[in-house]
Amino acid sequence: MKNYMLLFFAFFLSFSTYSQNQLISDAVKNHIQARVENGLNVGIVIGMIDGETTEYYSFGNTSVKSGIPVNEHTVFEIGSITKVFTTTLLADEVLKGHMALTDPASKYLPKSVTLPTRNGKEITLNDLATHTSALPRMPDNFNPKDPLNPYVDYTPEMMYVFLNQLELTRDIGEKYEYSNLGMGLLGHILEWHTGKTYETLIKERITTPCGMPNTALKLSDNMRNHLAYGHSEGLQVSNWDFDVIAAAGGIRSTAVDMISFLKANLEISKTPINPAMQLAHQEAYVNTDSTFNIGLGWHYENKGNVVWHNGRTGGYTSFTGFVEGSKKGVVVLSNAAENMNALGFHLLGSPTPLVNPQAAITTIMKKDIEANNVDSAVKLYFQTKKEATDAYRFKETDLNRLGYEYLSAHKNLIAIRLFQLTANEFPASSNAFDSLGEAYLKQGDTALAIANYKKSLELNPANQNAKDVLKSLNFDVSKIVSDVQVSEAVLDTYLGVYQLAPGFNITVTRDGTQLLAQATGQSQFKLYPSAVHKFYLKVVDAQVTFNVSSEGVVNGLTLHQNGQNMPGTKIE
Repeated sequence: MKNYMLLFFAFFLSFSTYSQNQLISDAVKNHIQARVENGLNVGIVIGMIDGETTEYYSFGNTSVKSGIPVNEHTVFEIGSITKVFTTTLLADEVLKGHMALTDPASKYLPKSVTLPTRNGKEITLNDLATHTSALPRMPDNFNPKDPLNPYVDYTPEMMYVFLNQLELTRDIGEKYEYSNLGMGLLGHILEWHTGKTYETLIKERITTPCGMPNTALKLSDNMRNHLAYGHSEGLQVSNWDFDVIAAAGGIRSTAVDMISFLKANLEISKTPINPAMQLAHQEAYVNTDSTFNIGLGWHYENKGNVVWHNGRTGGYTSFTGFVEGSKKGVVVLSNAAENMNALGFHLLGSPTPLVNPQAAITTIMKKDIEANNVDSAVKLYFQTKKEATDAYRFKETDLNRLGYEYLSAHKNLIAIRLFQLTANEFPASSNAFDSLGEAYLKQGDTALAIANYKKSLELNPANQNAKDVLKSLNFDVSKIVSDVQVSEAVLDTYLGVYQLAPGFNITVTRDGTQLLAQATGQSQFKLYPSAVHKFYLKVVDAQVTFNVSSEGVVNGLTLHQNGQNMPGTKIE
C-alpha cells in the first residue's frame, strides 16, 4: 500500500553533554544504536540528570523519510506522562486549599452529570488520581471517526452521556485499574473548577515557571519545526490530538524540557510548583497484597525505589522517572511505538537487563541483493529461516519496507520479487497483496495488478486503496465486496468472551444487527460481515473468523492480523 512507501535513510549520531562524568554508559549507547539500526526504533533521545550533572544522548532520525537527526530539542508526543502533569495540578489546588483529595469528583461537575456510585460510596478526586475509581479504561461510546487520530472527536458531551448511564462493576477504591477516562475526567474537573483550559493551567503553573518553552498540547511553530514524526511498525503515522481526554495523554515535549520538569520534581531547581510535585510523589494508594503502591499519578517500581511513568501514543513511546530520595532522574523519548520501560529502569539502576533486539532478516538480504541479486537474497531468507537462528526476525513489515525501498528507486523487478516473497510467506495479509499489486501496476502489468488487488480486497473488504485502484482500472468491485446480511439469531451464537492468550480476551457483543468486538484494554470496534462466519474491521487491517464445530456450535474465533492467524477459545 502507498502508506508503506519507505525511503532508505542514513542514521546520524547526535551527542551532547554538560559534564565530564558519563551518566549514560557505552553499553546503553550501543543498545540504542542497535534498536535503531535493526529497525525497532526510528529515533531515540535520552536525557539524564544526577544533581547538577546533565547529559543527553541521541541517535536516529525524525522520520524514516528524512535524514534529519533527532536531538535533545526534538519534539515528541509524551503520551501518558501527561498524567503526572495533571496530578501535579490537582496537588497544587489541594495545597492552596481550593480542593481536597477526599472531595467527591461530582462536586466539580455540571449538575447535569451524575457520576456512578456503588454501595453508597462516591468517586473521589484521589480515586481518579490513583486509578482506583472503578471507571473503565475507556468509555464504550468511544468510536473514533479516524482511528489514526482516535481521541480528537471524543467530546465532553459524549463523556457526560457515558457517565450518566454507567453502572460500576466493582467497588470504588477496591483495586487499581488504569483508566484514561478517569484521568481525562480529572483534567476536565480542573478546568471546570478553575475556569481555565487545561492548556492554560499547564502553561501557567508548570511549563512557564519550570522553563519549558517547548511543552504544550498544541504545537507552536517552533515545536512543529522540531517535531519527530511518529512511527508504528516502521511506518509513519498520524499525530494524536485530544479533546476532553487531553489530560490523560495530550502533551508534546522535548528532552531538554523534560529534564527541567525532573529538576523541579527533584527540587534541584526551585519553582512555585515544587511543593505540589512533592505531594504528588507521596503514596496515595497502597495494595498490601500485591505490594503495589502509587502516588498521585506516579507509580512505584515493585520492590524498588524508582518512581516513574511511561507513555505511548500511535507512533511514540516515552518513559520518565527518578530514584526516590536522590537527585537522579531520566527521560527517554522515541518516535516509534516500541516500549522503552526496560531502558528507563536500567538507566535508573534497576536490575533490568538490556537485551539487544533481533536484526531484521532484510538487513542481510539487502546486502546480498547489492552483492549478488534478489534471487540470491530470497534463497538466503529461506536458508536462514530454516536454521531457526534467533539472531534475526522474519516480519512482514520488514519485507514490505525493503520492497518499497526498491520500488521507490524504480527497481520494479526487485520489488516485485520481494513482494511475492511477502505474499507467499504471509498469505493471510491483505497488505502484502496490495503491495504486490502496486508493484505490478508500476511495471505496467495490469492483469497481475488487478489479480493481486482483488486478492487483497477479498482478504480485507475494508481496503479502500484496493477499491479505488480497481475502480480506476474499470473493475467492478461489487463482484468482491457486497452487502452480507447475517440474522440476529446467528449473531447471537457469536456473542461471548474469547481468550487468545492469558490475560488477553476479545469480548463480542451486538447492538441490533451490528456485531461489536472489544479486546482487553482497548476500545470497542464494529465488525462487518463478508460471509456468514467471516467479519472484518474498518479501523485496522484485521479480520475475524468464527469457528463452528461439526455440531454447529461456535467454540472459538481466529483473529487475522499482520499476516498472522491467532486462534481464541470461547470461554464464556
